[in-house]
Amino acid sequence: MQQKVKKGVKMVKQELKEREEVETDINIVKTWIQETKEYLLSPDVEVDTQLQELQSLLGEVTTHRQAVEKMAEQQQNKYLGLYTILPSELSLHLAEVGLALVNVQDQVKETQQIKTLNREFGQKIQGIANELNAILSKLKKKTTDIAQAKLEQKILGEELDSCNIKLLELDASVQDFAEQNAPLAKQLANRIGKLTALHQQTIQQAEHRAAKLSQADSYLEEYNEMLEFILKWIEKANILVHGSITWNSSSQLRDQFKAYQTMLDESGEIHSDLEAMTERIEYLASVYCTEGMSQQVLELGRRTEELQQVIKVRLPNLQDAAKDMKKFEVELRALQAALEQAQATLTSPELGHLSLKEQLSHRQHLLSEMESLKPKVQAVQVCQSALRIPEEVVTSLPMCHSALRLQEEASRLQHTAIQQCNIMQASATPTHQLL
Repeated sequence: MQQKVKKGVKMVKQELKEREEVETDINIVKTWIQETKEYLLSPDVEVDTQLQELQSLLGEVTTHRQAVEKMAEQQQNKYLGLYTILPSELSLHLAEVGLALVNVQDQVKETQQIKTLNREFGQKIQGIANELNAILSKLKKKTTDIAQAKLEQKILGEELDSCNIKLLELDASVQDFAEQNAPLAKQLANRIGKLTALHQQTIQQAEHRAAKLSQADSYLEEYNEMLEFILKWIEKANILVHGSITWNSSSQLRDQFKAYQTMLDESGEIHSDLEAMTERIEYLASVYCTEGMSQQVLELGRRTEELQQVIKVRLPNLQDAAKDMKKFEVELRALQAALEQAQATLTSPELGHLSLKEQLSHRQHLLSEMESLKPKVQAVQVCQSALRIPEEVVTSLPMCHSALRLQEEASRLQHTAIQQCNIMQASATPTHQLL
């Protein structure tokens, strides 16, 4: 009897020990279930990392379910062997933990599905954002070929339309997703709102660039027309100012003065043209490579200013030289006319028909008239000295050579007239004495 009691006590202790071990195993699973539920409620885990962990949890929950099922089977078999039923308390614990594992498994799968959808939505959002940023980057690029830029602009417009369609489809999908997970859907909706704002900004940029490009051809054409006019003026002005000035006559000097004045008048529009060209550059700057154009306008302004200054300095010089040359020519013609008259009188064949006394009287009168040549010669000399022409040019002028020749001619004629008078006077004296 005593042995039976001892054996019974031993069996009870063994049963309690095994029951405790089962309870411990069940509690371990319960703890894992509680930790898993808390993890599933955590919002701060990075999506890709969480998906990996959720996949791992699916493996773990399957392992725990199999372990609990095996444990329940072992306990069932154990008590069947003892010709009794599984204790209700233990049966309840095993059933509860088994059900909890099923629920956790469903939650993990659901969370995994939601997180996968969330990641896919995030990837789509990021994909559209990347497309929009790429379009914005292209819209900011400047071109050197307007026609090509217009073709590219059309393609960018089509890409924007495609982004808009994707946005609308994505927004509709997220609204459906809100039924499964409202908090995540709200986060996604906020991101889509920002993406929509970026899309609108990109559309505005595209419209602005399209408007600029539509006017760019006419602005470039206007720029090039003004550029051509200025370059032609610079070319003509260069030829003019670097050419030699012809100082030979007042008419030539007047013609050159007119040429310089015309060139200066033509340059009157250049300043406003340069300003207009700068305005065209400012308009084109957002879509067209204008760095070289800006430098070009500065260089044109510098060259034009230099040439204008040279022309402005030369204009009064040419005008003064033309006036001085005109006076010189007038005095020279007056001297030449007087000399020609004196020469004609001195060599007139009619004098030979006069008496010696009459010829002498005529030549003496001519000689007194020739005294009036001196002021004319002096006037020529004064005008020549007053010429506002470079000294190195004066000596080579044909007019100055003519002046020197006429002065010598006046002196020769006067000398000839004096000789003739002396001869006639000498010839006439004996005759008078004889009478």
